[in-house]
Amino acid sequence: MSTAVTLINVFTAKPGKQQDLAEALAEGTRNFFSKQPGSLSSSVVVGGDGGKVVNISQWRSAEDIAAFRSDPRFAEYMKTILELGTGETVMGHTSYSHTGGIED
Repeated sequence: MSTAVTLINVFTAKPGKQQDLAEALAEGTRNFFSKQPGSLSSSVVVGGDGGKVVNISQWRSAEDIAAFRSDPRFAEYMKTILELGTGETVMGHTSYSHTGGIED
């Protein structure tokens, strides 16, 4: 089992706002979260349903997540996100992962 903490945020965009939400999540990651201590990786996944957007990130520890969430910039960022949709969070440790190899 990995010691990194995985944070999964599943958002449901307001009608017509899926792409705006995805862009806001990517911008937040690029300009804020990725620069925080303990940030290891992050992905934004746009659902094919026209409404869901998922943000998956890995962090060194739950304490690192708590630290970035206590930053005043996080509250401002969340106001923007909540104007575009609603979400729920799952935080835990990865128990299994597979990465495919590339064959020549």
